[in-house]
Amino acid sequence: MNWLVARSVVVLAVLGAVVLAAESKRTRTLFDRFDKDGDGKLSESELTAPRLFKRFDADADGVLTAKELSTLGERRALRGRSESALVNQVVEHQMTLDGRERSYFVFTPSTLSERSPVVFVFHGGGGKARGFARRRGLNEFAEKEGFLVVYPQGYGGNWNDGREAPAINAQREKVDDVKFVRSIVAELAKSHPIDRSRIYATGISNGGIFSHYLAANASDLFAAIAPIIGGLAEPVADDFSPSHPISVLIIQGDSDGLVPIDGGAVGGRLLARRGRVISTDETIKKYLEANDIDGEPTVTTIEESQPDDGTTTEVRRYPLGNDDVRVEVYVVKNGGHTIPGTDPPALLGRIVGKTSRDFDAWEVVWDFFKKVPPRKQAD
Repeated sequence: MNWLVARSVVVLAVLGAVVLAAESKRTRTLFDRFDKDGDGKLSESELTAPRLFKRFDADADGVLTAKELSTLGERRALRGRSESALVNQVVEHQMTLDGRERSYFVFTPSTLSERSPVVFVFHGGGGKARGFARRRGLNEFAEKEGFLVVYPQGYGGNWNDGREAPAINAQREKVDDVKFVRSIVAELAKSHPIDRSRIYATGISNGGIFSHYLAANASDLFAAIAPIIGGLAEPVADDFSPSHPISVLIIQGDSDGLVPIDGGAVGGRLLARRGRVISTDETIKKYLEANDIDGEPTVTTIEESQPDDGTTTEVRRYPLGNDDVRVEVYVVKNGGHTIPGTDPPALLGRIVGKTSRDFDAWEVVWDFFKKVPPRKQAD
């Protein structure tokens, strides 16, 4: 990124906030510095950041006005206050399990449902649950609809997701993360009125692969899973036979270089000895067979609200299976190792690929969980 683009990105981030005080001399000076032709409007060429420019040009007239930037600033300020309030509702918990100190974070909404659903969110490889729990993500929906969100911390930053990868401590040491999750549910049940028939799992990358592992090994506990950019590990696929019907939503980019949609080595050329996953198509077949689903899917394309993001998304919805469980797949064409609806840092975007901004992955995940049937074999 050259210095002009970098400067433009920074200015777009702060201009909206500073123009809230339009009479400020500092504000006018900053605005005028970019308004080279002095017409009181900022053009795309004056900011030299076309993708960001198009996102903030609310009326698509080719210029940014002080009013548009002011609205942007108000939106960001409200979002910041909302995030701060939600963070205060996140509490850390700890336990000792199999001689290891484990931790997890729980987001509790202001008003909890009488029998609350529980959504587990598993971070990606090398990630931190604390940082994940501080994002708006599912917390925003949990606050509105009264469910618990749990963010466990992986051992050494990773999950034992069944890849048997020698480079990952949790897998080399055969950490029992299924036992960890079951222990969390037991602890939650002591302090919250949870609905054991509506426990769900989602996660990204390593956390998504682990969600598949839970489907294979804990379908007596989970009603549905929603892995994002995370495939089914080859060793798990070899004997994939969940003990109970389980709904699944898969969100996967077809240009993901780290978790390839066609299967193969995880990590590509960047990371070695990270195990392998099977293809998304083969994964779907596994779930269709396990849930006794026959018939072709209904295929649609999500309307492009952000055509300049370079992606389109195909959605496949299959006929209902045993106990009316659902299988749905979102394939992001040209999508990389990214979470749709989020904004990865520009430099990171060059590594992980393109991000769809036509839908919010977390909203889609929660909508899916809401419509799938509760687990009939609830304890």
